[in-house]
Amino acid sequence: MWFNEKDIIKHEPFFLDNLHGYVLPHAGTEYTGDILSHTLRFRPKKHFKNILIIYLPSQDKPNVEEYYHEYYVPFKTLEIFYPDKKFIGYNMLSKNNPKIDKLNNNNTLFVISADFSHHLEMSQAIELENCAAHSIMHKSFHNECTKVIDDMRSFKRMNKVLPNISYQWIGRTRSPGLKGVGYLSFLLRNKPNINNYRPDAFFVTAYDKGMRQRECLGNTNEWNHRLERKLIHKVINLAGKTSRLTGGEFIHVPITNYTVTYLYKDISKDFIRGKHAILKDALYLPDVFLENTYDNGEWITDIDKVWSSGKFKLEPTFLKLGVKAGVMNSRTNYQLYYSEVLHKKVIHRHKSIKRITKRITKRRTKRRRTK
Repeated sequence: MWFNEKDIIKHEPFFLDNLHGYVLPHAGTEYTGDILSHTLRFRPKKHFKNILIIYLPSQDKPNVEEYYHEYYVPFKTLEIFYPDKKFIGYNMLSKNNPKIDKLNNNNTLFVISADFSHHLEMSQAIELENCAAHSIMHKSFHNECTKVIDDMRSFKRMNKVLPNISYQWIGRTRSPGLKGVGYLSFLLRNKPNINNYRPDAFFVTAYDKGMRQRECLGNTNEWNHRLERKLIHKVINLAGKTSRLTGGEFIHVPITNYTVTYLYKDISKDFIRGKHAILKDALYLPDVFLENTYDNGEWITDIDKVWSSGKFKLEPTFLKLGVKAGVMNSRTNYQLYYSEVLHKKVIHRHKSIKRITKRITKRRTKRRRTK
């Protein structure tokens, strides 16, 4: 059975004023019900009438009634949360698709239907999926690891419809067995409005062209534009010179991207994986949990063979944070943050000079014409 409404849970919703869509898995809800329920707790504040689902079928003919399962699973799930909406399916392999380039951003919810790694051993799958997740967020579709995405062509099509949208990784799970299937989910959001919503803290993470994290530093005390610019410069510089997060390896690989994670204090003590960063002696960003923990809060190790599920517990993370901070008797209180992310490309000095020179030339040409 591809879809069972009993697999879907309506959690308490969180409403976001810059949310425009999702990346959702399309496998049967026996395996994806939890991650679908988790992701769809995040709801847009905007009022919309259309839901666009971009999908790419794996079979020649529909295999669930008149539908392909890649459309059917997200469609039936979204129908629970958003009844009375008009659903628009866009089949990447069809020549008879509706025109979607002129869909209004304000009255449409945009969805990409995608699964991830298929039938790989878990350690290999986790590594490739982590790389693919960051490739999606930075729109670096040339990376070899993106081949584990089923299917990257849907992302490329969506980026033509919403070229300025930002991807925020929000969920991860995996089907059972030694060689299962990976399921990741994302929110499609506008870029953060930091002038209207001032962050309480922020972190900067630098990546090389292989989407390896090379350095990450933050400020948990304050944020302003000057501090942000200064930290961006420091992180990119250290990433290229010392590459602390790779133990000094890959120094020869150029730094190409960085992410600024803006953190906002949450009064709640109810930790939600993918939503929250946590500060307790040290700090972990939301992506750290998605990259390194199971659904139950245990940390993934290199020798693990199968995915572990269950209710999330923070105790394993408390131990990790204590070790990270070098604290034996860890304090008991902690601070949660929810986040927004800004993904940027690194502008190298010679490119920056080239752009400035081009602007100056344009201005001079314009002045001559006006004389």
